[in-house]
Amino acid sequence: MTTPPSAAAPAAATAPPSRWCCRTVELAVRVLPNEHRTRYGLEFVAELYDLPPAQQRRHAARVLTSAWALRTALSEPVPGPNGGTAVIITTTKPLTCRLNLHHRWQWCSTEDGDRFERCQKCGKDRTEDVGGGPIEHASLGW
Repeated sequence: MTTPPSAAAPAAATAPPSRWCCRTVELAVRVLPNEHRTRYGLEFVAELYDLPPAQQRRHAARVLTSAWALRTALSEPVPGPNGGTAVIITTTKPLTCRLNLHHRWQWCSTEDGDRFERCQKCGKDRTEDVGGGPIEHASLGW
Protein backbone atom coordinates (compact mmCIF):
# COMPACT_ATOMS: atom_id res chain seq x y z
CA MET A 1 0.00 0.00 0.00
CA THR A 2 1.40 3.37 -0.96
CA THR A 3 1.05 6.45 1.15
CA PRO A 4 -0.09 9.74 -0.32
CA PRO A 5 2.78 12.12 -1.18
CA SER A 6 1.62 14.66 1.40
CA ALA A 7 1.85 12.10 4.21
CA ALA A 8 5.14 10.57 3.05
CA ALA A 9 7.08 13.81 2.67
CA PRO A 10 7.71 15.92 5.74
CA ALA A 11 6.15 19.37 5.77
CA ALA A 12 8.31 21.76 3.82
CA ALA A 13 9.78 24.51 5.93
CA THR A 14 8.18 27.80 5.04
CA ALA A 15 10.45 30.65 4.17
CA PRO A 16 10.27 33.68 6.42
CA PRO A 17 8.22 36.60 5.11
CA SER A 18 9.96 39.37 3.26
CA ARG A 19 11.42 42.21 5.27
CA TRP A 20 9.20 44.79 3.56
CA CYS A 21 6.02 42.90 4.41
CA CYS A 22 7.11 42.68 8.04
CA ARG A 23 7.91 46.40 8.10
CA THR A 24 4.53 47.22 6.56
CA VAL A 25 2.76 45.17 9.24
CA GLU A 26 4.86 46.83 11.96
CA LEU A 27 3.89 50.23 10.58
CA ALA A 28 0.22 49.26 10.63
CA VAL A 29 0.42 48.04 14.22
CA ARG A 30 1.83 51.39 15.40
CA VAL A 31 -1.61 53.03 15.17
CA LEU A 32 -3.21 50.45 17.47
CA PRO A 33 -3.66 51.11 21.19
CA ASN A 34 -0.50 50.31 23.14
CA GLU A 35 -1.94 47.33 25.02
CA HIS A 36 -2.84 45.56 21.74
CA ARG A 37 0.26 46.26 19.62
CA THR A 38 2.35 43.25 20.58
CA ARG A 39 -0.45 40.73 20.20
CA TYR A 40 -1.64 41.95 16.80
CA GLY A 41 1.89 42.51 15.53
CA LEU A 42 2.81 38.90 16.26
CA GLU A 43 -0.45 37.61 14.78
CA PHE A 44 -0.12 39.59 11.55
CA VAL A 45 3.51 38.55 11.02
CA ALA A 46 2.63 34.92 11.77
CA GLU A 47 -0.08 35.05 9.08
CA LEU A 48 2.58 35.99 6.54
CA TYR A 49 4.53 32.74 6.98
CA ASP A 50 2.07 30.48 5.13
CA LEU A 51 1.68 32.76 2.13
CA PRO A 52 3.61 32.99 -1.13
CA PRO A 53 5.42 36.31 -1.69
CA ALA A 54 2.70 37.92 -3.83
CA GLN A 55 0.02 37.11 -1.27
CA GLN A 56 2.31 38.34 1.52
CA ARG A 57 2.45 41.74 -0.13
CA ARG A 58 -1.33 41.85 -0.61
CA HIS A 59 -1.95 40.77 2.97
CA ALA A 60 0.49 43.35 4.36
CA ALA A 61 -1.20 46.09 2.30
CA ARG A 62 -4.62 44.93 3.50
CA VAL A 63 -3.45 45.04 7.13
CA LEU A 64 -2.05 48.53 6.60
CA THR A 65 -5.25 49.89 5.04
CA SER A 66 -7.51 48.42 7.71
CA ALA A 67 -5.39 49.41 10.73
CA TRP A 68 -7.44 52.51 11.56
CA ALA A 69 -10.67 50.52 11.52
CA LEU A 70 -9.11 47.99 13.88
CA ARG A 71 -7.93 50.82 16.13
CA THR A 72 -11.47 52.18 16.30
CA ALA A 73 -12.88 48.76 17.14
CA LEU A 74 -10.28 48.19 19.85
CA SER A 75 -10.73 51.67 21.33
CA GLU A 76 -14.49 51.50 21.78
CA PRO A 77 -15.56 50.68 25.32
CA VAL A 78 -17.27 47.38 25.95
CA PRO A 79 -20.92 47.80 26.98
CA GLY A 80 -21.53 47.35 30.70
CA PRO A 81 -23.87 44.80 32.23
CA ASN A 82 -26.85 47.12 31.82
CA GLY A 83 -25.78 48.19 28.31
CA GLY A 84 -25.53 51.87 29.23
CA THR A 85 -22.13 52.89 27.87
CA ALA A 86 -22.05 55.94 25.66
CA VAL A 87 -19.50 56.12 22.86
CA ILE A 88 -18.31 59.63 22.10
CA ILE A 89 -16.91 59.96 18.62
CA THR A 90 -14.80 63.01 17.94
CA THR A 91 -13.99 63.80 14.36
CA THR A 92 -11.25 65.99 13.09
CA LYS A 93 -11.39 68.28 10.13
CA PRO A 94 -10.00 66.88 6.88
CA LEU A 95 -6.41 67.90 6.24
CA THR A 96 -7.29 69.99 3.19
CA CYS A 97 -9.77 71.98 5.28
CA ARG A 98 -7.35 72.42 8.20
CA LEU A 99 -4.69 73.74 5.84
CA ASN A 100 -7.34 75.88 4.11
CA LEU A 101 -6.38 74.41 0.74
CA HIS A 102 -9.74 73.10 -0.42
CA HIS A 103 -13.28 73.30 0.89
CA ARG A 104 -16.42 71.80 -0.61
CA TRP A 105 -18.78 74.78 -0.46
CA GLN A 106 -22.54 74.29 -0.37
CA TRP A 107 -25.23 76.95 -0.30
CA CYS A 108 -27.30 77.01 2.91
CA SER A 109 -30.05 79.22 4.32
CA THR A 110 -30.48 80.74 7.74
CA GLU A 111 -33.79 80.75 9.60
CA ASP A 112 -34.57 84.26 8.37
CA GLY A 113 -33.87 83.36 4.72
CA ASP A 114 -30.36 84.75 4.23
CA ARG A 115 -28.07 82.60 2.12
CA PHE A 116 -24.46 81.70 2.87
CA GLU A 117 -21.92 79.03 1.96
CA ARG A 118 -20.76 76.26 4.31
CA CYS A 119 -18.11 73.59 3.73
CA GLN A 120 -19.69 70.12 3.55
CA LYS A 121 -16.60 68.46 4.99
CA CYS A 122 -15.66 70.66 7.97
CA GLY A 123 -18.66 72.95 8.53
CA LYS A 124 -16.75 76.22 8.09
CA ASP A 125 -18.84 79.20 6.97
CA ARG A 126 -17.51 81.38 4.15
CA THR A 127 -17.20 84.86 5.55
CA GLU A 128 -16.04 86.87 2.55
CA ASP A 129 -18.54 88.57 0.29
CA VAL A 130 -19.40 86.05 -2.41
CA GLY A 131 -22.12 88.13 -4.02
CA GLY A 132 -19.79 90.05 -6.31
CA GLY A 133 -21.42 93.38 -5.47
CA PRO A 134 -19.98 96.80 -6.32
CA ILE A 135 -16.70 97.81 -4.69
CA GLU A 136 -17.16 100.64 -2.24
CA HIS A 137 -14.76 103.54 -2.59
CA ALA A 138 -14.42 103.86 1.18
CA SER A 139 -12.66 100.51 1.36
CA LEU A 140 -10.09 101.71 -1.22
CA GLY A 141 -9.34 104.90 0.68
CA TRP A 142 -10.75 107.36 -1.93
